[in-house]
Amino acid sequence: MVGVLALVGIGAFLVLESDDNDSSRTSSFPSYTPSSPIDSPEPSPTESSGGGSDPTSVLGPTIRTAKGNTFTRAGTRTASCITRANTKLRTTLRAYPCIGVMHSAVYANPSRNIITSVSIAKFTSPSAASSVSRVTSSKGWPLLLTPSDASGLPQPRANPAYWTRSWTRGSNVIYAQSYWSSGAETGGRTGSVFSTAGELGVEVTNTLIWTD
Repeated sequence: MVGVLALVGIGAFLVLESDDNDSSRTSSFPSYTPSSPIDSPEPSPTESSGGGSDPTSVLGPTIRTAKGNTFTRAGTRTASCITRANTKLRTTLRAYPCIGVMHSAVYANPSRNIITSVSIAKFTSPSAASSVSRVTSSKGWPLLLTPSDASGLPQPRANPAYWTRSWTRGSNVIYAQSYWSSGAETGGRTGSVFSTAGELGVEVTNTLIWTD
């Protein structure tokens, strides 16, 4: 796995290489790009139910992970994959178009100090999904989302640093993009932001039933 750390204001990149084998096949990078506010108000949280193939049911008002942490939804967005994609991902989608729309939701951790944007996109086949997920290593991912105003959570400063991680489940690609609600530096792979993206992303991936 290769990680690229953007050094803001210095105009250079520090490339970190690791030969560890990640069995969950995730790709991850810290990055700095403009974020988009999410556009839907939230109802009162309720406990989410079991798995399903419908992303709207998987991205429920709350998600309780295997670690026992409950994440509360702070907004949702449904839009075309092209609209939600950054420039790099948009180029890839020309070769591997998604089926339908991209479903996204923003979640706050129990302490409400780490925000995670989770997105699910479906493709024509598992191989197409894998090809799209691999582009995460080249900084191809959805545009970052921030909490809705109705959530009561603070908006991070402009262009917060965040980690992006991705997984595949059948023909689906699942993205988890996490950042400090304060917009502070994310820290490395052993930090809370990286691990939170993994915790929530793995839970959503495991909850999503493999359907093609």
